[in-house]
Amino acid sequence: MESNELAAWITRLSLNRRVTVFVLFLTIIIVGLIASSRLKLELFPEGFEGRSLSVRVPWNASVPQEVMEKLALPLEEELSTVRGLDSMRSSCSSRGASVYLNFKQGTDMSIAYREVRDRVERAKLRFPDDVERAYINKMDMSGIPVCMIGVAYETDGDLYDLVNKHIIMPLSRIDGVASIDTKGLKEKEIIIEADKDRTEAYGLNIYELSRQMRGDNFTLASGNVQDGGKKYLLKSSSRFQTMQEFRNLPISTNVLLKDIAVLKYEPEERYFAARVNGKKAMMVTVVKESDANTIEVCDRIAAEVEKIKQDPALAGFDMKIHMNQGTIILEQLNTLFTNGGIGAFFAACVLYIFLRRARMTVIIAGAIPLCLFIAVATMYFAGETLNLLTILGLVLCIGLLVDNSVVVAENIQRHYQGGLSRRDACIKGVQEIGLAITTATLTTVVVFLPAVLVEGEMRFFMMRLALPVVVALLASLGVALVFIPLCVYLTLSTRKSAEAAWPSRLADAARAWLGTMYEATFGRFNRGYNRALGYFLKRRIDLAFIMLLILTATFFAFDKIGFAVQQEKDMASFHLSFRFPSRFSFDERTEYFKKVEKTLNQRKEYYELDGFIVFYSTWFGQLEGWFSRDRKGTVPAREVAERIYKELPKIPGLKINYQQFGEQEERQDEKKQYYIRLSGQDPEQLDKLADDLKPLFRNIPGVIALKERDDETPNELTLIVDRDRASSIGVNPTTLAGTVGYALRGSTLPRFNSDGRQIPVRIRYSEEDRAELADLNNFLVPTEDGRFSTIGSLTRPAMLNSPRYISRTDKRVSYTFGLELESGKEKETRKAIEVVKRNIDLPEGITFSEVHRRFDMEEIFNGVFALVLAIVFIYLLMAFLFESVMMPLSIVLTIPLAAIGSVWIHLIAGKEMDFLGIIGCVLLVGVVVNNGIVLIDYANRLRQSGMERTQALLKAAEHRFRPIAITALTTIIGMIPLTLSAASEMGMSYKSFGLTLIGGMASGTLLTLLVVPVFYTLFDDAQLAVRNTLASVFSLQAKPAEAQ
Repeated sequence: MESNELAAWITRLSLNRRVTVFVLFLTIIIVGLIASSRLKLELFPEGFEGRSLSVRVPWNASVPQEVMEKLALPLEEELSTVRGLDSMRSSCSSRGASVYLNFKQGTDMSIAYREVRDRVERAKLRFPDDVERAYINKMDMSGIPVCMIGVAYETDGDLYDLVNKHIIMPLSRIDGVASIDTKGLKEKEIIIEADKDRTEAYGLNIYELSRQMRGDNFTLASGNVQDGGKKYLLKSSSRFQTMQEFRNLPISTNVLLKDIAVLKYEPEERYFAARVNGKKAMMVTVVKESDANTIEVCDRIAAEVEKIKQDPALAGFDMKIHMNQGTIILEQLNTLFTNGGIGAFFAACVLYIFLRRARMTVIIAGAIPLCLFIAVATMYFAGETLNLLTILGLVLCIGLLVDNSVVVAENIQRHYQGGLSRRDACIKGVQEIGLAITTATLTTVVVFLPAVLVEGEMRFFMMRLALPVVVALLASLGVALVFIPLCVYLTLSTRKSAEAAWPSRLADAARAWLGTMYEATFGRFNRGYNRALGYFLKRRIDLAFIMLLILTATFFAFDKIGFAVQQEKDMASFHLSFRFPSRFSFDERTEYFKKVEKTLNQRKEYYELDGFIVFYSTWFGQLEGWFSRDRKGTVPAREVAERIYKELPKIPGLKINYQQFGEQEERQDEKKQYYIRLSGQDPEQLDKLADDLKPLFRNIPGVIALKERDDETPNELTLIVDRDRASSIGVNPTTLAGTVGYALRGSTLPRFNSDGRQIPVRIRYSEEDRAELADLNNFLVPTEDGRFSTIGSLTRPAMLNSPRYISRTDKRVSYTFGLELESGKEKETRKAIEVVKRNIDLPEGITFSEVHRRFDMEEIFNGVFALVLAIVFIYLLMAFLFESVMMPLSIVLTIPLAAIGSVWIHLIAGKEMDFLGIIGCVLLVGVVVNNGIVLIDYANRLRQSGMERTQALLKAAEHRFRPIAITALTTIIGMIPLTLSAASEMGMSYKSFGLTLIGGMASGTLLTLLVVPVFYTLFDDAQLAVRNTLASVFSLQAKPAEAQ
């Protein structure tokens, strides 16, 4: 059965079984409503697994070099054997080591996680004794907090216990909450401060004392014993029950711990602080359980926060939720419903202007919610969630769902006004257009087919986007064939006079006025188009030349647009990073940021800031400000940050840089930045070489500034061991290093159990015993024969310049610095930088290494491959349905016509194309060919009825102008509210996505009526020429055979 006959059969069934259709309609509405109420709401799609893992090992070491040797190198050696590893990056600082692992596409991340965990356990055997634990983080969507709560406070009391009891515990008891983490809250610890003189007077030293106490305070399972016929589990316990027991711990004969040390219970030494809106603060992050409903969990958290605020114990606290995924999801849903409603209303207005039939307009507009209900119900039964991608798919559908219904209803009305009965008009209207709308729908659906064939993140995102779009579009085809003909049949007037469709004179007058306006605008436009088409059908080469010029200009315009991961103007926040001179103490940094806060508070209204937060530590500082939701200004976040920078207090040596959100790792994606990475084996050699190369790159024309990494080379005091002397008196260098380390930074001991809490314990010398270099030289080190020697007699101090942190990339030390490029000269400057790099003769063992992009070449190739495959599949589908190899080529040519509008509208609007814009391009490929399908299908029918080719094309263009204009305008107008909508709380914007579809549909539609018919004739002539050539060749071969 042919497509058209099948469509006519479905329509007859619909007209004959009206009650069945009505029951089907009610079923869709009821199931859709139930599914809508039960559909799970999420910010991100379920099942997404990032291709990254991170390993973090905290350790309070003195210098990064030691961290690299004792933590990073063992970790890298073990982790490099994990299967599927693509790249490895590590960072070493005085706070510990972090290793970031990126895996190849297609790697099973569950297996990778297990292997990484196994390798970390192996590496732990080589870690120093006082390294307590290692953290492995799986960088997927499940670990993203659903809420971030800022807690500002003014108290200096027992903050940890207060926050833990009155904030953390109530939040952790909420149903659906998996874990809670706090940043800026320091846990109290038991610090055993040994008195150096007393310790040495009793013949003890910090190194042996630490090792002795580490073997105490334990509980150990020791097997099973039997007594009286009963079997008991035996446990050996040497736990301290009270602090008094701790103080009375025997150290040696007649010596207790309290005799040589003081026990303190106080917070860890401050090295990190946060301030919110000028107050001391901490950040509480809440992660939900994987199967919990995000909005429900966020609502419970918000309610609990309001209850916590009323707690009298927290009178000096100020709590505010700074990030709420539930609010963001509801905001996106509101965007869907609001902009969808506005778009549907204006689309209905366009329908009414063209059709001038109120009932028919309502029928067609009603296809939108009906199709969306079908899509939502399918998502519910498929186990899909309502998230950013599926919401985007549903928003996109709003402008597309009426296309099939418009074409069917318009064709039925045309036949009815031509004299056919209502039933015959419905059947013939559908039969005539069935193949065209089926092909048009399938070309849009087939765009998502390549997503199954590609790998990586694009496959995941396209597949999640495909479900709502494909189901809704297929539903729109079913609605156009089942519901629309029946509804049009029931609402068409039985009187043949077109004027009789309106019962009142007022409606007649309005209809007549709309008809006059239509004829004066679209009618005249249609006639002008027809005359232009008649002209270019005679001058086909002229049109081809004009199109070549337009496409060439578009190609050069595209080069000026650029690509942005996120639109700068739509960012809801800005970030400034601070790099202090090393001489600045922690308290001095606190005083500086108080001045910064005073400046921001004075200019808060001017910059339309809703709030700001400051993070700073002993080695970095960061200011984040976020704009008000009702912000009226259009100044980009970067420019606001630059203006604020000029007003901040200045300090010699302080460097302040603008940092885009998520820019912690250098990426070669920013148009105005270029990163240079040196890699080798010696950190100090790399630092020196980088300092020598920076002026060379800074002086390249087009480079306006250096963007250095956030560290400063501090002065490092190194104790160089005299190995010969140490060996001669029997001192192990490891024991010497351990003694110094335990005395200064302390040694971690087993935790103390108090009322169910595991309290950290650390032993070290008191502050006055470790403040000066002379104190260090007097530390005693045990020898192998039980005697003692001093540190000063075995070492000599030396001042060295050492980096504050060490970066390593793929098991090699790396140094990265950035170059800020002059706007408008980025391309030339990049070429000049590459030339300079090629001409530099680097020392042996040092090379320039590649800086990764956010979207690597493999992912870009997958995107291009998917786009090419989509075009190929569209062509094959049309060739299959039209039974022609050449004809679909004229329709495929509408794809570059759509690119013209998409490029120029971005250039005019001053917008870069972002990730959603790229998705819009892929979708546009399937949407823009629909106009050409409707046009060529009708022209073929006219030619089959005996009409000459040129006349058939002119008549097809004239008759199909109205449905083509309606479908294009409804899609464009449906996208306008979304394009004009403000960015979300996360700074996510649909502007590029909307501009792509609006510009592409506009140019594609305007040029389709000219270009497609002209190229149709060219391919038709080419097809005829090929047939004639083949016929003549075969006839010439046949004549000699006959002669024989």
